[in-house]
Amino acid sequence: MNIVSLIYRQYRRQFAAMLALTLISGLFGIGVLAFINGRLLQSNGAPAGGLMLQFAALLAAYLLITTWSQIQLSRLGHRFVFEIRTQLLKRIMDSQAEQIQRTGKPKLLASLSNDIRSISMAFARLPEFVQGVLFTLGCSLYLVYLSPKLFAVTAAVLLLMVLGSNYVVKRVFQSFRKMRTYEDELYAHYETSLDGHKELALNRHRAERFYRDDFTPAADRNRYWAVRADSLHVLAINWGNISMLAAVGIIFYLSAYHHWVGITDAATISMTVLFMRAPLSQAIGAFPMLMNSQVGLNALNDLGLTEYRSGFHSDTALPDDWQTIRLENTTYAYPVQGGQKFALQPVNLTLKRGETVFLIGANGSGKSTLSMLLAGLYLPDGGSISVDGTAITDANRNAYRSLFASVFTDFHLFDTLIGDLGADAAEDMIARWLDHLQLSEKVKREKNRILNSKLSQGQKKRLALLAAALENRSMLILDEWAADQDPQFRRIFYEELLPLLKQQGYTVFAISHDDKYFHHADRIISMKHGVLSEYNAEEAVKVADEHSRS
Repeated sequence: MNIVSLIYRQYRRQFAAMLALTLISGLFGIGVLAFINGRLLQSNGAPAGGLMLQFAALLAAYLLITTWSQIQLSRLGHRFVFEIRTQLLKRIMDSQAEQIQRTGKPKLLASLSNDIRSISMAFARLPEFVQGVLFTLGCSLYLVYLSPKLFAVTAAVLLLMVLGSNYVVKRVFQSFRKMRTYEDELYAHYETSLDGHKELALNRHRAERFYRDDFTPAADRNRYWAVRADSLHVLAINWGNISMLAAVGIIFYLSAYHHWVGITDAATISMTVLFMRAPLSQAIGAFPMLMNSQVGLNALNDLGLTEYRSGFHSDTALPDDWQTIRLENTTYAYPVQGGQKFALQPVNLTLKRGETVFLIGANGSGKSTLSMLLAGLYLPDGGSISVDGTAITDANRNAYRSLFASVFTDFHLFDTLIGDLGADAAEDMIARWLDHLQLSEKVKREKNRILNSKLSQGQKKRLALLAAALENRSMLILDEWAADQDPQFRRIFYEELLPLLKQQGYTVFAISHDDKYFHHADRIISMKHGVLSEYNAEEAVKVADEHSRS
């Protein structure tokens, strides 16, 4: 679906009104031409004071209606862009974690910036395109009225112009599509330069090779297709201008040498053709922008995101006083590098309300995958997840996810602290947890907003735990939370914070390698090559030791 049809489908009534205004604007333009031809040129020296007042009034009306129609059409277009932008972000937030990972951050960022911008620029030129097309049609009808034969000749020249422009514009569209492909690649390199800045600073040979072999060729390919698109665009505009001048020359030739019409009518027809020149050139100039916006729309559609939904919350609810969460023969598999597949073998696990469970295992064994599956962020390929016997489905998955708070290894630290139901977190609760986490003197804040972000990774993880605790969820997932803490605070976490969380009613599911503190867990489960096992604390220490040696 193209831009015009899409906006017409969503705003049919408003769009029809804007087209009517634009048509009226075109009729006023034709009226100006007709007035010049029928009144001013035919005055035969009569007093022209009254005529000029009428002409001035007609010009003023033309100015007002043209400006008003373009403003209204532009307003409608920008409203549409606003809804595309807000709906796209909502679709990203509603999409499954697997889809976001498959699509990739660079492609999503390119769509949020470049694709939205191309659509916005297209709507900025849409009034020119619509008005140019309608005005050309109006002028064509006027030419038919003045001289059908000369209109036929002019139409043939204009048809040749349109065919040539269409041929060029198709290649402009192809260039935009190529350019858009390399923009995804550029965003990936931007991300690499920021995420790997320290490594690139330490190894200047790597920095040189990345700059020379990866980034510069991608930027050069993007530049090539951008220059090609602009060059073809300029060719299309100049081809249109030359065609219009050729039409004027042919009109005067046929009038002067073949006497198709008189010189006065030839001048009127030529003036009409020249009057068409600016609107038609604007329409031709706007067309590549519309083509580029089509590329953007196609890119948005290719993201594979979930359909837009206005709401944020599930209509169904799960009991706040739940007692058990059960994974029964639950499986999950996804492809990894090399064409191999990693899969969780059928997982059977029951978590009881209020217990503290440690999950151990070597890197790549499936621990984080299990935690994402447990939180409802990954959808199981088989088996089931249930809460007190109620199966988790698409209908209640949002309600299920609302049972969880988390600090994953790739956590994001928001600067606003909120409590349950999205309200501002209570001041006394923030202060208590800052004290528990030994951050009272390190964190600058204004009410529930964190002001300083230049903290160590361990301190940021403490803030993430603070944010998770303030959400007051019944389940708390901590993925290698203690890994970035110094030995002293690691001990505080296991000996003071975990008992405090348990006392406050949290069910804690923690991924841990700290065998020194395994005795603080109610249960210890292990993941090895996607297979889940359960151990007591003594057995878990031995398993952890085996994992560390393997």
